[in-house]
Amino acid sequence: MKKKISFVLAVLLLLGSLLTACGSGETGGDYGKKLENKFLLSAGKTEYVLVIPQKGLGRETLAAEEFNHFFELATGAALEVVTDDQLSQGKKFISLGRTSQFFDAFSEKDLEPLADTYSAYFMASKDDNIYIASDDTYNGSAVLYGVYDLLHDLVDYVYYHDQEIAYTESDTVNLWQYEKHVVKPSFDMRTHSTLYIYSNEYHNYRLRYTRFSPSDEWDQATIGHSQITMFVSPIDDDPDTGDTYGVSHPEWFFDPTATKNTKNNNQLCWTAGGNEESRQKLISICAERMSEYVLMNPDANIFMFGQMDTEYVCQCEGCRKALNEWGGSACGLQIAFVNELIEKTQVILKENNFNDRVLYAIYAYKPTVEAPAKQDENGNFVPYSDKVIPHEDLRIFYAPIRANFGFPFDAPYNSETYKELQAWDAVCDKKQLMTYLYDLNVRYYFANFYNVGTIASMYQDLQAAGVDYMLSQGVSDTMICCFDELRAYCISSLMWDTSRSFLELTEDFMANYYKDAGDAMLELYEMIRDRNATYVAVTDPGSATPDGVIYKTDLYPRAFVERMDDQIEKALSAIEHLKDSDPEQYELLKARIMKEYLSNIYLKMALYEDSYSETEIRQMEEDWNTYIAYWNITKGGEGNGLPDLFG
Repeated sequence: MKKKISFVLAVLLLLGSLLTACGSGETGGDYGKKLENKFLLSAGKTEYVLVIPQKGLGRETLAAEEFNHFFELATGAALEVVTDDQLSQGKKFISLGRTSQFFDAFSEKDLEPLADTYSAYFMASKDDNIYIASDDTYNGSAVLYGVYDLLHDLVDYVYYHDQEIAYTESDTVNLWQYEKHVVKPSFDMRTHSTLYIYSNEYHNYRLRYTRFSPSDEWDQATIGHSQITMFVSPIDDDPDTGDTYGVSHPEWFFDPTATKNTKNNNQLCWTAGGNEESRQKLISICAERMSEYVLMNPDANIFMFGQMDTEYVCQCEGCRKALNEWGGSACGLQIAFVNELIEKTQVILKENNFNDRVLYAIYAYKPTVEAPAKQDENGNFVPYSDKVIPHEDLRIFYAPIRANFGFPFDAPYNSETYKELQAWDAVCDKKQLMTYLYDLNVRYYFANFYNVGTIASMYQDLQAAGVDYMLSQGVSDTMICCFDELRAYCISSLMWDTSRSFLELTEDFMANYYKDAGDAMLELYEMIRDRNATYVAVTDPGSATPDGVIYKTDLYPRAFVERMDDQIEKALSAIEHLKDSDPEQYELLKARIMKEYLSNIYLKMALYEDSYSETEIRQMEEDWNTYIAYWNITKGGEGNGLPDLFG
């Protein structure tokens, strides 16, 4: 009896975590109100203009374009766009960015809370004018986000997908009044690294994501696993000796005999074999190379010194000694190395009259995932030594690749990951910790990966640990099914405000994306979600790791797969009435439904092929080929092509 109670409790706890507190995630509320007797637009007429700085940032100009695009869709009217030196005396306006009008009404001090932020923006009203401004570090991105929030208040704008954008149509729009306030999202920078997002730049802007690669913010030459390839390598020529560095300085490399550069086969020795003079030379060479990249790309904000994608780090006597004396972990040695590299890079940059602030990032990943921290007498984590405290311009990109995403961080299955997070929180100062979550089904793209019950709690824990940049690594090498569009929308909303409810966001998306088929598709989604949650809680906790095998017969019995088929039929029946009345809408919704049916076909053919007749198999093959091509799906797993289901 005790075992049965434990089983039920585990399932209820996991499913219960799907219901989180719901925050507004909106601009209005405590800071803004609709004015019933004042209008931004009345009977299609407006006295307002949009004002941008004469020398505006790129995203400030885009913000004006986006405001007019959606405002005109909703009202049929657009606002004239003028620069701050062109504004007529007495004209009413919405100021976007650091305009002269902004500084007539407010001061630089009002913008101090925005210093070095990507997404935080200032918003206020004064004399019936509206002001949105940001820090000038990141091309004015936050002004764009402020405009999206303003549009939400004015015309009920919500972006679900580039073909599904909600707004209220009217030729009259009330003016809103805002108290002076600063909007700061839960994470200042947010990335959902999927091909779905990267395939459409407006997904990226309107869902308020930061691109990882390619990106305006990240330097694209150094991003990723770049130590050997971009900075110094055993196959590079040493100008002092005429030999390769592998011959003249074997102490610099995990494998000095390597004959080619790949992201998987080598690593720097961050102590240079314990030889401090040699170590300083290595740091100097890397600093010279890094300064070259900064000077070549002065518009980028983040440059990376990324370790190789390998399980190994140097185990030489010098590294072992440094670990015991001051490193604490391999990443401690890396931090100490890069701290000095940054200082030398900054000297070179100043000598070249480059004085802008840029940030530098390293991975905490695989062999470096452990923080250089120890526990004090009270059990609290503290840095292992002063040498491992990151430089103020260094960012730690923590990638808990072995986390179990079916459970919260503080669950027993994630005990080591949770300790890592607490330790990194102790080592990093405010805004220094970034997180790279590998929350996808790496091997089986056609089987759903449902961590929806834990996303909100994980994000809340990461926010509490001071994470400033959040990256969720979805499927980035192909378009894919498994409710990819839904995840992108919900994850963007939760990254902006971790108190929101994944469940409520899901219901809202389904109704707007699948329309008449929304209820049937929501039921399908909930069936799979609940099935996965139960399976993870009771049968195989490991199936919620990135390498988990989640298309087994005990997870997807044939009867359950047939129920999934029934839901697809319900969804198709719900849009049948559109076939004649609105054939274009019918075909669009059918394609969206059939995209999710691809997962059903995969499960049926991978697990139960012998259960279907030749006629049924040929129909599945036709549907598979049609919608695989329609959605441009090219892979079935990371590094793999499409599965060969039909021989």
